[in-house]
Amino acid sequence: MYALATIFLKRALQEGTGGWRVTFVCNMVMALGYQGCWMLRTQPFSAHGALWAGVAGCVFFAGQVFTFMALSRGDVSVVTPILGTKVIWVAGFVVMLAGKRLSPHLWAAVMLTAAGTAILGYQPTRHPRRVALSMGAALATSCSFALTDVMVLKYAPEWGFGSFVPTMFLTVGVLSLGLLPFIDGRGWAPMWLGPGSVVLAAQALGMAYAISTYGHVTTINIMYSSRGLWSIALVWALGHWFGNTEREQGTRAMVLRLCGAGLLVTALFIASS
Repeated sequence: MYALATIFLKRALQEGTGGWRVTFVCNMVMALGYQGCWMLRTQPFSAHGALWAGVAGCVFFAGQVFTFMALSRGDVSVVTPILGTKVIWVAGFVVMLAGKRLSPHLWAAVMLTAAGTAILGYQPTRHPRRVALSMGAALATSCSFALTDVMVLKYAPEWGFGSFVPTMFLTVGVLSLGLLPFIDGRGWAPMWLGPGSVVLAAQALGMAYAISTYGHVTTINIMYSSRGLWSIALVWALGHWFGNTEREQGTRAMVLRLCGAGLLVTALFIASS
């Protein structure tokens, strides 16, 4: 779902919808749509829970801004696999919060992640600065969303999914109002922006529910990292239907990206051991 959403949103950006407009619409869809979760409320009000829901909302908002900075400057099949490094950040934040040492397996995963990221970023026909900005924004996205996941894992059970998540995304919605001055007068591209924002919201809700209800944040993110491979497969097989021309860069380029994504997935499985 995430890989499909990025293809829709990338097309919306190509149609002239500015990155700030895309960020605003996606955030408001989540902020308003998730308010229905109050019906699942099972625990009384918690000031501590509300505080951390607000903090998690701020961090998630930062991640959304970095996401669309990355998508507006780079290719889906490069940006999305790099977002797979999120699970390494998750493991790191869990270690820091728990005061544990990094295992040799985690260090090995970090090295494989660095190698996979380097392969994905190697594009001799592209402007080096543009690639660096895209990859930097994608890594910042991973870090922000990883920290959000750990905060949901740690603080959502105290107040419950039905209270923590809608409060968190209400904060995201309020912060998103600050983007309005940056939205220019260009088109909305509703055919692409609408489905993309809805699919993005649906998968984010699924992640929040799984983490807050079942825990196992590292295992959940291992499964979630498959979006990198899905993004390459969708771009290769269906990208031309969405006006995505990344496949035209040639089989060699896509195979190289697939190898980089494979290293990232290998790193993620090692990190979970």
